Amino acid sequence: MVKRRNKKRTHVQISEEEVTKVPRSMVLKICSNREQSHALGQLVHDFRQVMQPYTLTKLRERKANKLKDFLVMAGPLSVSHLLVFSKTKQGNTSLRIARTPRGPTLHFKVLNYSLCKDVRKFVRAPKSTEGSAYLNPPLLVLNGFTSERSAAPEEVLLTTMFQNMFPPLSVLDTKLSGIKRVMVLHKDKETGEIDLRHYAIETKSVDESKAVKRLKTVKTKIQKPIPNLANKEDIADYLLDPYAGAYTSESEVEDDAMVEVDQTDKNIKIKAEDSEKASNGTQKRAIKLVEIGPRIKLGLRKIEEGVCEGKILYHSFVHKTESEIKALEKQHAKKLKLKEERRKRQEENVKKKTEGKTSRAKRGKEKAAALSGKDDEESGSERDVQDNDNEDEQEDLFDHDDDQKFDDGSDDEPFAGGDSESESDSE
Repeated sequence: MVKRRNKKRTHVQISEEEVTKVPRSMVLKICSNREQSHALGQLVHDFRQVMQPYTLTKLRERKANKLKDFLVMAGPLSVSHLLVFSKTKQGNTSLRIARTPRGPTLHFKVLNYSLCKDVRKFVRAPKSTEGSAYLNPPLLVLNGFTSERSAAPEEVLLTTMFQNMFPPLSVLDTKLSGIKRVMVLHKDKETGEIDLRHYAIETKSVDESKAVKRLKTVKTKIQKPIPNLANKEDIADYLLDPYAGAYTSESEVEDDAMVEVDQTDKNIKIKAEDSEKASNGTQKRAIKLVEIGPRIKLGLRKIEEGVCEGKILYHSFVHKTESEIKALEKQHAKKLKLKEERRKRQEENVKKKTEGKTSRAKRGKEKAAALSGKDDEESGSERDVQDNDNEDEQEDLFDHDDDQKFDDGSDDEPFAGGDSESESDSE
């Protein structure tokens, strides 16, 4: 495949500060081997699609991984929210939404859920979700949540947590063409349960009626049947019949969903068929939501301080008195004290170990240096002894040569004199 070209000349570069400000999430599945299930893994996969593009879609958890392992990596990956799905021994599914690195943590019980593949089965006209729909985060719609003035503190915390999971919208920078998904959170005021829905946004032009569209498609699409006009006296009865398509299909659009779009930009190219519609400068378009899943019903159980550890700020079933709350705060303070003491001890032990290692390394180096010095001295003394031996041998050799020279001269003199005496005697 050809490598995709990245725009550099005209593309607006995003600064590092803007990247860090964007909230990023990590959707996890943490449970023991006994509680592992295929449906829970599929739910995690579908929820990662909802949280795109600012989430880790290809994350793979190991059986030995724990929450601390992901907390360590949350900082370098600039992850702001952790969404942890888990399953208990009784078969209950739970969801924990934690803000990193200091919390708080919201504990929900998943009352029931439907996967994306289940939603496609009962939707009459399912929409195929394309990759372009997940290039931008979805719009967040909160319904049934009370205003901040009259709301309880736990509900204010709940709304702010949901709002901070997605980047805020700016009127100047946000493009309408990029908004293609909606995430709806509806809270039931009586039960307090929260329904989560995920929709895709569709827009259709409604300048023409359905009857006119059917007559137009007969020419191009031969497979579709011709409308039956036997019961109509005039074609106007068919075109202007208000009950022709009333509640017969999901593709019909209500009047409340119609929106007029101003065609202010003259440089926009329009097809020849739509040029007559846009001649007055406005177009009627209908906005429709098509559910793509998943569906989740949540029940808030408790709010905890910190990331899945700390004192409980709110509980839906257990209510404490002021004296009990004070006693729990004292216990929590004692636990924090013990934690700090253990951390200090651990740091001291680590320092001692590191100092011991460094001292051992120094001792080893000193021993090695001492041994190398001794070896050098021994080798130097051996060399001196060898040099002395070599000098003695050389002196012996020179003495031996001198002796040989002296012996040869003494032998020649008497031999020569003896010869001369014998010669004189013979004469």
